[in-house]
Amino acid sequence: MRWRQFLYNFLPEPGHVPWRERGLSGFGALLAIVAVVLLSPALLPAPFYVIAAVGASSVLIFALPASPLAQPWSVFGGYVVSAAIGVTMARWVPYEPVAAGLAVGGAIVAMLTLRCLHAPAGAVALFAVIGGDTIRDLGFAYVLTPVAANAALLVALGILYHNLIPGRHYPRPHPELVAREPEVVAAPTLSGLSHEELGAILDEYGHPLEISGEELDEILAIVERRRRQSRARRR
Repeated sequence: MRWRQFLYNFLPEPGHVPWRERGLSGFGALLAIVAVVLLSPALLPAPFYVIAAVGASSVLIFALPASPLAQPWSVFGGYVVSAAIGVTMARWVPYEPVAAGLAVGGAIVAMLTLRCLHAPAGAVALFAVIGGDTIRDLGFAYVLTPVAANAALLVALGILYHNLIPGRHYPRPHPELVAREPEVVAAPTLSGLSHEELGAILDEYGHPLEISGEELDEILAIVERRRRQSRARRR
């Protein structure tokens, strides 16, 4: 029985994404990848035009456009910083396994520090080390083409696609800017907690999350509503 419970933990929780959103996410990624693969050879001078990490990035941009990991600076900044660190490690560290580890580990620290955490960018750093002679010969040109160019094209396509669909927005309005607006500061949040309290909750948690203070507020409001409904049914 314990083994069954242990193995069951490998399964994710059931998804709650409507079929319309699933279709829009997949179709957006389809269009973006087709465009990147078609346009990159025509626009870039490098002998290497497309990095595989754009496939992983398209999952975040088109399936999770509200995620902090999917925002334009996260994608572009994460790619550029990770590529630069990867090239540096490939040049300065002669032992490839160590260079690969330092590239990915250093990229994570840099992205967290610069607020541009983007998971697929770890592959960008790694590829700079293990990508072979073609990538090594590019040197720091790898940072610009294809990495920065691919990132910029993918972000531009994400902005265009999402903002053409009613109800979708990309990039997500910055929480800090929204929280400073007078009408937002004066208005109570859905959960009844202030914006400062919501921010303090996320800070106290201490781990990177793919939600913003506004999303946390909505989740807490739903929890409170469910709690009230449960109490009403018991009476």
